[in-house]
Amino acid sequence: MEKSISSESEQLNTGEMTADEQQAYFDGLATMTKAGSIPTMIIDNNLVIRHMTESVYTLFAGYYTLEKKPFFNVFGKVFTQAEIKDFFESIRSREKGWSWIGNMVHKSHMLKTLYTRVRFHPIFDKANRYLLGYWVIIEDITAQQIGTYKLMLNGLLRASMLKDNDTGNHAQRLNFYCQEFADYLFGLNRYPQITQDFVDNISFLAAIHDVGKIGTPDYILQKQSKLTGIEWEVMKEHTINGALIVASYPIMMAKEITLSHHERWDGSGYPFKLEGDLIPLSARIVAIADVYDALRMKRSYKSEFSHDEAVQYIFENAGKHFDPLLITHFKKIHHAFDKIWQTLKDEQKEHSPAHEEQAVV
Repeated sequence: MEKSISSESEQLNTGEMTADEQQAYFDGLATMTKAGSIPTMIIDNNLVIRHMTESVYTLFAGYYTLEKKPFFNVFGKVFTQAEIKDFFESIRSREKGWSWIGNMVHKSHMLKTLYTRVRFHPIFDKANRYLLGYWVIIEDITAQQIGTYKLMLNGLLRASMLKDNDTGNHAQRLNFYCQEFADYLFGLNRYPQITQDFVDNISFLAAIHDVGKIGTPDYILQKQSKLTGIEWEVMKEHTINGALIVASYPIMMAKEITLSHHERWDGSGYPFKLEGDLIPLSARIVAIADVYDALRMKRSYKSEFSHDEAVQYIFENAGKHFDPLLITHFKKIHHAFDKIWQTLKDEQKEHSPAHEEQAVV
């Protein structure tokens, strides 16, 4: 990569400054950056990091071991081959101002994903003739990115509630149940797939588990009597519909939850009768929370379950409906579910659709 830069930019980089002169020049630029708080790097024309502000170290703490070495030795795993090609084409191009702007996504098992927008701007010598390197300005856009994702899902959730608006605070409670459960599992450090991202994602994606009901006919959703066999098959399609609705959503967990939250550990669930570990972990967690909350709600065909009754039902269905190992962990934190229920429970009223019994219990 370094060779390709120097060959393409030979007219800008003929070695007019000695190595000592370049270092002195970079040192002067580095002094200028100390006054600001914007994360900034100075990189030479071989893409070796020469200087980083303290805010760079702060921003990437826990993601990388930052050293003064080639940029791609530190951040190379962030880029796809296509992105690397675009990067080099941009910084070698006079038409593009020997600059590049792009987004980088940084992951760590213990930290939430960090989203940044990175700008490479050329540094020329004092005579403005020779390309010496690049200013690299880094902007943390994590809040903006996550906010956009959540805004997309909130729109879908509101649309689905217009179709199936008899569930009160069910979706909100599910978010809190799943966040509590996932956070506990994260602390155990026994599930490699449960990262800080996993905890954060399930805490807002659990709510959209039934978003596929947007495509379910109103007469089925609002029917007061038991569904017929054909109607029940149509109802079950909300899982597949949900997965199709969120198919383009960038976080895979959304599809896992919408598609698989009605699968059962013993393979008797739907839509694909998955069993055991073939069911995504996120969906297995949501299944426990969904059933717990449905049991606690009063229906036209049943009384509201107490916390103890709901928990006992879940215990008895370990290995059948639910992941038995997850239930051993649930036994240690189920009281947190009751606290969430008591905090967010709906006003006393009957939730009427009788088909809920078929779907949940």
